[in-house]
Formats: sequence, structure tokens, C-alpha cells
Amino acid sequence: MLDPVKLRVLRSVVETGSIRASAEALGYTPSAVSQHLTSLRRETGLELVERSGRGITVTAHARALAAEAGPALDALDALDRAVEDLRSGRTGTLRLGYATSIAASWVPELSQQVRRSFPDLRLELVLRDCTSEDLIEAGMDIVVGEGASAPTAAEWESHDVLEEGYVAIVGLDHPLAGRPTVRLQEIADEAWVTDDPLESYWFDRIGAFCRAAGFTPRIEVNPSDFPTVLGFVATGDYVTVQPSVIALDLRPDVVAIPLEPPAPRRRLRVQMRRAISRNPATRFIVDSIHALAAKHAEQIPGLVDLGASAPATTGPAVTGLASNHPGSTDLGCERTMAGVVGAASGGARKEPS
Repeated sequence: MLDPVKLRVLRSVVETGSIRASAEALGYTPSAVSQHLTSLRRETGLELVERSGRGITVTAHARALAAEAGPALDALDALDRAVEDLRSGRTGTLRLGYATSIAASWVPELSQQVRRSFPDLRLELVLRDCTSEDLIEAGMDIVVGEGASAPTAAEWESHDVLEEGYVAIVGLDHPLAGRPTVRLQEIADEAWVTDDPLESYWFDRIGAFCRAAGFTPRIEVNPSDFPTVLGFVATGDYVTVQPSVIALDLRPDVVAIPLEPPAPRRRLRVQMRRAISRNPATRFIVDSIHALAAKHAEQIPGLVDLGASAPATTGPAVTGLASNHPGSTDLGCERTMAGVVGAASGGARKEPS
């Protein structure tokens, strides 16, 4: 295979008709240009230049070879640019898994920011309800959700994003609707509705705190999607308990009331593959997630922004009150929908609390 460097030198000599002019254009010495031409002549067996007085004359063979090499050299230049674009994060694909509790409040804005800053980058958005063990099988690059670090921690970098409490959501006509806070015991006799699978650790966390408060929640409706939960709550006959960040997405006929301590808390974190953790697009996404957390910490009572400068973590995230946390802390995210930038919507199924 002919050396592309030598072919580039030949093309320059053909275009300029001068070894000295080519050397200046390429940043080489005239001697280096001559050496490349001599080496290319040996490799091809073709006479490429002839001496003409104090200069040179480019042969027909050289012109034909330079013309044939042109498309290949242009393709290699394009390949070099593509590599640089991929290295800088301007192009390619990043697969982002996210929990639905932030689907409507974070993901559309995040997608818009990425689209504007990296217009040629394809951000694939995946809503999931898996645990951390199958993140690798799912091919995630970045994951935003609740739980412990990825199963192969050496291959992943993690940052805590926020810690939040829970809220009781009631209809506007409910007797508690005007309260600034509410205790779990005050909704002990209410009919509950939740989209969390009742056997899941997400609901068991809430159930454990209820049992510690002296009651077992009476689940009367257990739909599979969050909009249906809100529909039942809006009637005024049902209540639900959800992470506080979900309060940003509520319909106008329901209201979220922060739970008073002792009450469950959870921590969200962002995880990314170390192989792409220094990619500019990855860093932009992570910084944007921290910025969204900081903005919403100002809007949601009890939400603690853990800061963009928080050190990477490898251990389990805090998802309950110290010794009271029941069960696993695997990453909770959802697998019910996939899309590309701009496809996320608030109507998707909510992450189990």
C-alpha cells in the first residue's frame, strides 16, 4: 500500500510545480520533499519529476497518480476529521438511561441543551425499569437514577447529584390540600394509589416507614402508569406518596405536600462509562444534570443539591434514613420506552419510587 504522506507530497508538487513551493506549503524542508518523491518513485517504478534547468517538470505519470490519489486522500482527511469529531464529542451516539421521575422535568431540557451544543451528536434516550446488573447488557453510556453503583465499578464513574425527600400528593379538594407539611400518620386511614409494583423495593421503602409509623398503607388501586395515579388522586378520594422531584410534573388539580420527618429519602446519581467520561459531550451532559439539580433545589423543599464538584462515589447511595432503609439499593430506572433527542415526554411511566 502506498504511503498517504508521500502521495500528499506528490499532489502538492503537482499542484505547485515546485519542490520549494510544496515544502513551504506543507511545512517541510525541500530536502524532505525530494526524499519523499524519490521513495515514491522506488515504490511505484514511475518517473515522477524531471530536472528542468534549476527547477523540475512534473511527468504525466505523476499527474495521473496524483489525480487517482486525490479521492483517497480526501477520504482519509474526512476520516481524520471524523475521528477528531468523535474525540471531541461533536458526533457519534451516546445512550442515556434515565428514571422517569425526572423524565418530564429534566430530560426534555437536557435534550434541548445537547441538541444545541452538539447538533451532530445522536443522544439515544432510554426509559428503563431494570436494576443495575443489566446496565452493561443494555449498552448504556450514561445513567441517571437511584441506587448503588454499577456492577463493574472499575469501568464506571459515579457522581451523586441530589438527595430528596418524599411528598404526599392529594386532590385540591382534599382536607390536607392547604397544609405546608403532613405526617405519614395523617394519611394512614386514606385509600392509597401507587404505580409502584407492590413487591418492589421502591414501594417497600415507603411501606417500611409506614409500618414504623404504626400502620400498613391501604393500597386500593395499583395502575402501571403515573398519569393514571394522578387521575385517581384528583378525585379527592385517594392519596399517593412519591419522590419530591415528581412534584414538578403535576397536573393543576392535585397538590404535593412534603412529608415531615421521619420520612424516607433517596439519592439520585449519574453514572458514566469511564471510557467516555472525559468526552466533551459526556462532561457537558453531566454538568447540565448538576445544573438542573441545583435549579430544582431552589424550587423543591427538602431537595439537597449535592453539587457538580462532589467527588465520584463507588459505594451504595443513601436511599433511606440511616438504619431504617429497607432492602436493596440497586439502580432503579425504566425499560418501557426508547427514543432519540426530543422524544421524552411527561406521559411516560414514572420510575417506581
